[in-house]
Amino acid sequence: MKRVGGIVAVLALVLSSCASIGDPFVLAFDVNGQYQSDAVTAAGIDAYRTQLVGAGDLSASSKVQRYFEVALRYDPSNAEAARYLALVEDYRAARFSAAVKDADALLKKPSRSPDDEYALLLAVRKASAIYPRDESTVRLLKATATIRSSFVSARIAEVKTVRAGVSKDAKDSVREKASIDAFRIAVKINAADPGDLEGAQLYRELKSEVAAIVQRRLERVDALVKDARYEEANGQLQSVKDLGRLGDGSFAGAVRNAEYQLNLSWARDYEKHKEWTNASARVKSALAVRRGSEALALEKRIGAALEAQDRGASFNEGLKNLDAYIARDDLIHAQRLLATLASGPIDAAKRQALEQRRKKMAESMANLYAVGIKAYRDERFDDAATAFESVIAVDASYEDAGAYLDKVKAKQKLLNQY
Repeated sequence: MKRVGGIVAVLALVLSSCASIGDPFVLAFDVNGQYQSDAVTAAGIDAYRTQLVGAGDLSASSKVQRYFEVALRYDPSNAEAARYLALVEDYRAARFSAAVKDADALLKKPSRSPDDEYALLLAVRKASAIYPRDESTVRLLKATATIRSSFVSARIAEVKTVRAGVSKDAKDSVREKASIDAFRIAVKINAADPGDLEGAQLYRELKSEVAAIVQRRLERVDALVKDARYEEANGQLQSVKDLGRLGDGSFAGAVRNAEYQLNLSWARDYEKHKEWTNASARVKSALAVRRGSEALALEKRIGAALEAQDRGASFNEGLKNLDAYIARDDLIHAQRLLATLASGPIDAAKRQALEQRRKKMAESMANLYAVGIKAYRDERFDDAATAFESVIAVDASYEDAGAYLDKVKAKQKLLNQY
């Protein structure tokens, strides 16, 4: 296993510089071909999911494709490598065609706004990132050379105007706004032409200024969390989240960590006060950011407390909670609670009461099933999955809910691949 891990590390280095090293060196390792192929495929799949599908980094597409090409040289029968190679090739071809189409459409416009020009230059950069030597890429780069130069010059002038408009005695809030506004423009310059020296220098300067702003705001968030002023902390965090998405995403990690810690602390506070529903919502928000061990353990504790709360101190109290779930079509929780109530010692009257609720749930399923079908036909697959999963939780054989759910998951998987 250590040997395969070492292979992956070496190959990652080789693949990142394959233009200068070449195939013969890559294929010279004296290791079983199938093991080598599997190791490279695993690294390639990870790169495909994180860099292409996850981050949308088109510039990495050729490197990701290279993983699977090398894997197939080691073992031509590797079906997994062949499947992912086809996926990457389709991914690149589809996005290249779309980028060229978008660029040509914008070039044909008799007049273009600055936003149109930016969209045009981005489309050309996408095409260049995927197939830099393709004749369409070369044609578009030549056709947009003057447009790119004019766009960059105009945006640099805008940045200088924004910065010059801040007086020496300006308030911190005014300075922060100017830095952020200027950085948004610099991001466009960098995206349109990262090779422009003046634009690159402005981008670096402004990125440093915005990084300091992000740091200060996150420190405020942390201080508010420590004071248990969670609503204020959350409001402050929202002002930082937009900045986390700017530029190359270098602020995103710190922002996500702050969001995780805020929701985790908030959930713990709700837990301390036994506000289980609010605690559950907050720990889910934390887990949506990162599946940390602390949040997972907290989710388990809160789930057990919620189950006990739903069950209630008496059968009638549990029945009341069951009615509330049914009323809002929360059939998954209703089914779990019904099963919990039915598992205890019950007499004929209690059994009849539960049977009545089962009938109400069956009536709700028909409406929820219809909602799922409509969502599926409207291509709202997440909504459709939620509806069908709720139906199946109550009755796995209900109508064609299972078949529809399989179709939905297939559609979602296909979309996630692209």
